[in-house]
Amino acid sequence: MKKLSCSLILLPLLLLLASTMAGAQSYFKGDTLNINIRQLGADASDSIGYSFNQVLLKHNLKVSYEDNPAFAAKDFDDRTWPSDSSRFIENKNALKVNWYRFKLHIDSAQAGQPFMIIFEAEGALELYIDGKLNTALGQIPGKGKKGAYEYLKESPVLLNFTDTGYYQVAIRFKSSVDVADGTTGWFAFRVEDTLRHFHQSRYGGIFSGAVLVGLGALFFALFLVHFLFFLFYKKEKANLIFAIFTFSIALNLMSTYVYFNAVSMQFDHFYTAVINFGPIISCFSLCAFISYVFSKHNKTLLVILILCITALILAILDTYGLFDLTALSIWLLLGGSFMYTIVMIIVALVKRVPGSLILGSGVLYFLLFTFALLTVSIIKGSVNFNTTLSYFTLSAILGIPLSISAYLAWRFSTTSKALSKELDNVAALSYEKQQLLESQNEKLELQVAERTKELQQEKQKSDNLLLNILPQEVAEELKEKGASKAQYYDEVSVLFTDFVNFTATAGQLGVDELLAELNVNFTAFDQIMEKHGLEKIKTIGDAYLAVSGLPVKNAAHALNAVAAALDILAFVEARKREVPYGLDIRIGIHSGSLIAGIVGVKKFAFDIWGDTVNTAARMEQNSAPGKINISEGAQLLVKDTFACTYRGKLQVKGKGEMDMYFVAGSSPVVTGQSI
Repeated sequence: MKKLSCSLILLPLLLLLASTMAGAQSYFKGDTLNINIRQLGADASDSIGYSFNQVLLKHNLKVSYEDNPAFAAKDFDDRTWPSDSSRFIENKNALKVNWYRFKLHIDSAQAGQPFMIIFEAEGALELYIDGKLNTALGQIPGKGKKGAYEYLKESPVLLNFTDTGYYQVAIRFKSSVDVADGTTGWFAFRVEDTLRHFHQSRYGGIFSGAVLVGLGALFFALFLVHFLFFLFYKKEKANLIFAIFTFSIALNLMSTYVYFNAVSMQFDHFYTAVINFGPIISCFSLCAFISYVFSKHNKTLLVILILCITALILAILDTYGLFDLTALSIWLLLGGSFMYTIVMIIVALVKRVPGSLILGSGVLYFLLFTFALLTVSIIKGSVNFNTTLSYFTLSAILGIPLSISAYLAWRFSTTSKALSKELDNVAALSYEKQQLLESQNEKLELQVAERTKELQQEKQKSDNLLLNILPQEVAEELKEKGASKAQYYDEVSVLFTDFVNFTATAGQLGVDELLAELNVNFTAFDQIMEKHGLEKIKTIGDAYLAVSGLPVKNAAHALNAVAAALDILAFVEARKREVPYGLDIRIGIHSGSLIAGIVGVKKFAFDIWGDTVNTAARMEQNSAPGKINISEGAQLLVKDTFACTYRGKLQVKGKGEMDMYFVAGSSPVVTGQSI
């Protein structure tokens, strides 16, 4: 089946590479093979030929389907064995080791003349002459072991008998069939002159290698060229489809060469898959190319795709011996593909579709030549290739890819000419139109520049507004990621301020005066915070909350907080001298850890949480007008810079007694006096 499906797509090439017919008239008479070799002379002109019916010996062999080493002996009595003249072996017998026996007659004309027995089988065998092992091809499996099967096609065994007479030949053979699935094995051989066989092997090896490998390399080069064309210009799908077609042909050629030169059957499934799948891909890509070029009906291509997938599934199942329909499906696929290609090209030629003559010439030439060659071969039974016919065959094989390449080149040239014409039309535009375009461009550029400037201004306003609400680092994170995670800070100082008797003062002043006074004070506080690197958190009525040491960590957070508090006191004292209703202020500071982040998704604000915030509020509540009350934690951080007065342990709501200090000044002196 593999040989049949492989030959479908490569039939003209196989005809070109056909081997010689046997040049021997050896024959069986009863169970005796009489050798009659026609020696190859100086004139070897009759050595090239092809026949659909391969000339094999009509043998008459004694056969046994049991395995016994005694069967090789010269004097073994095989008269009870049945005779077999068929080359096919039933599945139940192909699973066993078979023994064949016959007598070989050498007359005086053949004595001393070497000749060859050419086996045609798949499996492993041992050849015995008069009970002695002469040749072993492959390895017959032992009990419970696998054998090493080989392709025994064209497997020669050289024999030379110097004495006339009769010789007993015994052949121990095991077919490669290992599964009881109904698959038949086969075993046959022929006899040839040694010189003739070597001549043909050398000629066939060189010629098949040159043609198969050479053509495979050519098709692979076409694949690379058109695939690169597709990568450079992906709108032209025809290049991709043709690249697939040429790649499948190259794969078919290379695989055929490897298959026909393989010895071991170790990769039999792989060879079967490649040889079966290759023609299917070739048929589909050829039909897809024709459909893409000449047809706008996707339904036709869908039908072709379904047929190819069906054939592919059958080929996969056949690879594992489940079915034996691959050859039939590929025959149908080939016939349908060729008919579709011919019909579409003829229709395109009749309709005078541009480029159809270029494409159709090579395809039709290949198909018509193949049909004529097959017809002559069937009628005559054989075809003899001379130099002229060989050249015609080679040109037919190359007809399809060369015509398609020529068509794609013409198509590319036509597209280039059309583009060049369009470019000429563009270049021929009037000077007034060009000026108008340039003028419009200038106007658009001015509008874009103005709009860009407006957008930048609006963006700057938004950024400034965001920076007024949030710390810069948090604002940048929010703009970049759309969110900001709350963070833990282990070393910060929180500053709380509150105006003394604010409620009473509010009753004496009007609303406008009160708000104006708060605005003056808080504006000054904001400037002081910026000066000392503190982050304003919020104002709560007449209270002002700020923190030092975040979002950027600062080892001098406590020093900065105290310095800012001193500046606040100085401003408030100065303000009291400027207006008659100046306010007094209390300030509290505590150092510790807290959590800071954005609260909410609408009208969001940057806020801080934790015991440090509450403690700072308690420090402010326990402070005195015009004083800065700090906790022991803050005092330890600033004592070397600011003089502090110890107030003793004071009762704090919710926290019990706490050590507190008033900041007295910048001298690093701490008194023990309790206030």
